Amino acid sequence: MAFALRLDRAMQANLTRIGDRQLRKALAELAIAPSDPRLADHVHQVRKRMKMLRGLLRLMRDAMPPDMYRRENAALRDAANALSGSRDAQVCIDTFDILVPPETLNDEARQLAPVREALVAARDRLLAGAEAGKNQNGNGDNTAEHLASARAELEAVRERLPSWRLTEKGFKAIAGGLKTVYGRGRTAFNQAYSSGDDGDFHEWRKQVKYHWYHMRLLHPLWPAAQRARAKELKLLAERLGDEHDLTMLREELLRLEGLEEGIVAELEWRASRRQLTLREDARRLGGLLYAESPKALCRRYRRFWKVARS
Repeated sequence: MAFALRLDRAMQANLTRIGDRQLRKALAELAIAPSDPRLADHVHQVRKRMKMLRGLLRLMRDAMPPDMYRRENAALRDAANALSGSRDAQVCIDTFDILVPPETLNDEARQLAPVREALVAARDRLLAGAEAGKNQNGNGDNTAEHLASARAELEAVRERLPSWRLTEKGFKAIAGGLKTVYGRGRTAFNQAYSSGDDGDFHEWRKQVKYHWYHMRLLHPLWPAAQRARAKELKLLAERLGDEHDLTMLREELLRLEGLEEGIVAELEWRASRRQLTLREDARRLGGLLYAESPKALCRRYRRFWKVARS
């Protein structure tokens, strides 16, 4: 696996190898014209790579100089944010289509068609605004500028890559990060179901994804077991991602104008019902994946490390 530690390499070499591979791929994916129909897929891949690299940094955070970690984490975050574009507006439309399948819009759900039309209009206004956002000289648009900004940020990160240095070796280099991220996920899990707050569920999702990246990085310790755990974490992250998309749709409904109150209420009810189902699914998965204490998980993986390296 490309995004995994190699047990026959020093941890420092692993950090440099994985970082360089993901940065090279991201830069190659950003070398695309704004008009290329593959742009959305490329941008999506780059944003995923930024999250993977931030997961790598979090795994080794305790063995990194604090200023180095903060600088590189911020750079990767900013590069991803520069590529966010109109994704949220499209997510709302896609989420609507899941709640209200297109084939039903001419049947029992036809009264909800104006909602989709309003969502599409909102997305198109956003895209039109981006297109109109050419610089004063008229020689470039926002998309090209955002691509250039992300490329420049990632090129600078790659130039600094040889200076990334760890202060610990072996399992000591990752023990703190593994324990901390898992512990934060466990705390966020409990907080989300205690408060029921949309923001708390979103925070849990972020921590689940970082723990998922860590399980992928540790795949060589016990491939079959790690593959199974990573698969369940991915499923959990997807459940929470779908749940968050519904939150975004509900927030967008409050901003739309000119819709009948009853129509909005119907879609709100559908979204709320679907969110409850997703949250219950996530609770069952989370209860299993976060069953042990952070200390116990770290101790278990230390034993795995010793056996795999012996």
